[in-house]
Amino acid sequence: MSIISYIKEEIKDQYQIDNIPWIIGYSGGKDSSALLQMVWYAMRELPKEKWTKEIHVVCNDTLVENPRVVQWIDKNLERIQTAAKKEGLPIIVAKTTPELEDSFWVNMIGKGYPAPNSSFRWCTDRLKINPTTKYIKAQVAKKGEVIILLGTREDESSTRKKSMQKFQISNNRLRRHVELNLAYIYSPLKNLSNNELWQYLLQAPSPWNGTNRELITLYRNGTGDDCPLVIDTSTPSCGQSRFGCWVCTVVKKDKSMEALIENGEERFEPLLNLRDWLSENRDKPEFRQLKLRSGADGKGPYNIETRAYILKKLLEAQKVVGEKMLSTQELKAIQVLWQLDGFATNAYEIYYQVYENKNEYNMNKKDLLKQSQLSQLSEICHAHGINAEKMLNLVKNEKDKRLMRKRGNMQKLIDNIITEEIKKP
Repeated sequence: MSIISYIKEEIKDQYQIDNIPWIIGYSGGKDSSALLQMVWYAMRELPKEKWTKEIHVVCNDTLVENPRVVQWIDKNLERIQTAAKKEGLPIIVAKTTPELEDSFWVNMIGKGYPAPNSSFRWCTDRLKINPTTKYIKAQVAKKGEVIILLGTREDESSTRKKSMQKFQISNNRLRRHVELNLAYIYSPLKNLSNNELWQYLLQAPSPWNGTNRELITLYRNGTGDDCPLVIDTSTPSCGQSRFGCWVCTVVKKDKSMEALIENGEERFEPLLNLRDWLSENRDKPEFRQLKLRSGADGKGPYNIETRAYILKKLLEAQKVVGEKMLSTQELKAIQVLWQLDGFATNAYEIYYQVYENKNEYNMNKKDLLKQSQLSQLSEICHAHGINAEKMLNLVKNEKDKRLMRKRGNMQKLIDNIITEEIKKP
């Protein structure tokens, strides 16, 4: 029996042991693609009456993923959902994203968090762990327990191998989740080598009407190496460098982005330049405040000039790339946080400066009503000697504050605006 056949038989056996739902961590990469493919083929070999429990295919989008990879993942998630529905498989596709206040740009540009490094990796929990954990906990609440299937392999590194073995349950295929007591980890591919994995992807067609040749091309263009079309023990595998967040400054260089640019994706060059700037200038004192956010002395968050510079460069990169890198809600949240910190710099003005317009459009009935209400508010403010611009600003920011989960700082925002007005001659 080949190792692939053995893995499929094990998957079929494990699926039928209990009624605990499965959650497959899908990243669109080679490991998770091979895992989902093997599960899919294993399910086809089971009688339909045995399809008794749900299989959740969960993808985490940090919102700062490599744009080329995002395109690939979104296309495949749609294919997976369509093909699963057509075959009647109990597969549910889900995508997790960070909360607004946890997003990378809200924390970096809004709060001034410095670029992550190995000693201050503030992004991992917020962008990756928390959104997926929230989804897992929701399924645990419904079903009592869950089994998480991962494409992790002992062949990847000695550190990964030790980590997998540490929590292994004796005489069992499962291992305990490090933090969630009612969740278990199942890694069917753990004994599969890199060469065997690529060989499988080359030989077995994607069951959701995708093509593994696209995946191979993605890895080849993202590593700068040629992925061999015929793999044997004497031929090195491709895909040694990992795709990840394009803003990642924990690694010294983003080799995958560099390789994509070298292979014809020149439009991503502004993203690489911004990432490199963040890495090189993280600890320079001229870009940081002299106090921590707690008020204690020390190298604090980015100063407002640096935050504004990063926002401008991000928007300029977004314009060149032609894809949305910063959402409207994130821009609003950044403006709110700047005002909470007492800064007068306007995030919207930076946006207008980059895009050279204010997105003017013909007003509909709702816009005309809003204009009328604002005119009435201005008249009332003028009659009572109140600065109309400041009052409108308070109304707007109270509305924007609804975007954030925590509204406790609204009073601070009001105090800041009033204090600023009092200080004026």
